[in-house]
Amino acid sequence: MSALVFGASGGLGRALSRELAARRESLVLVARDSADLAAEAAHLRTVYGITVEWMALDASDPRAVEKLTGLPGASAIRDLFFPVGMGIEEDDGLLPPATIAALVGSNLTSVMTTISLFLPGLLAANAGNVVGVGSVAALRGRSRNVAYAAAKRGLESYFESLRHRTAATGVRVQFYRLGYLDTQMSFGRRLRFPKASPQAIARAVMRNLGKDIGCMPLPAFWRPIGWALRTLPWRIYRRLSF
Repeated sequence: MSALVFGASGGLGRALSRELAARRESLVLVARDSADLAAEAAHLRTVYGITVEWMALDASDPRAVEKLTGLPGASAIRDLFFPVGMGIEEDDGLLPPATIAALVGSNLTSVMTTISLFLPGLLAANAGNVVGVGSVAALRGRSRNVAYAAAKRGLESYFESLRHRTAATGVRVQFYRLGYLDTQMSFGRRLRFPKASPQAIARAVMRNLGKDIGCMPLPAFWRPIGWALRTLPWRIYRRLSF
């Protein structure tokens, strides 16, 4: 069997790829930068002695993912991981249409498109794992990360539907709502809550692989925080700035 990892050249995607490689899974790596992918694929082949294919594509263009089915070994893919997404600081509800389309494409549409390509094979084999990665930004709408949060909330809904669609099969669908990660995107930012290491999150995902867990906040301290944000009365919430 093989695993496909989106966003595999850095952060959580790289951490997941290395955890899978340590399990001797063959890999298909996907990200935007071909140089980073080639280097990571060479590293994994050398260290773990596994088969690694890769493809550079722009996840903001959902049509580009259709090329994945032409990769060698695509028919053997049984595990799909989507630690992928794009956010920008200027996302305040006033973005131009092209930027909104790119944000929604990267965070939502490309994931749905990729799954639609591979799900028939998983269902035919009656086996596999589909793992989505969201964000605490989707907990409640706010004046920042407007399009990003909307796409991530849509992603949660999509994975819930996908879990229901596969409930009577051997395919397991999981979704992780993540807090802040210690990556380049968060470097130097003053954050209200601690950052988690991508490696720790990747190990948690591997421990849960194959379990029917639904949507899980990670790190775990985000569960009560999420509950508080969702239930906070609007008259109070509207005054918050974050």
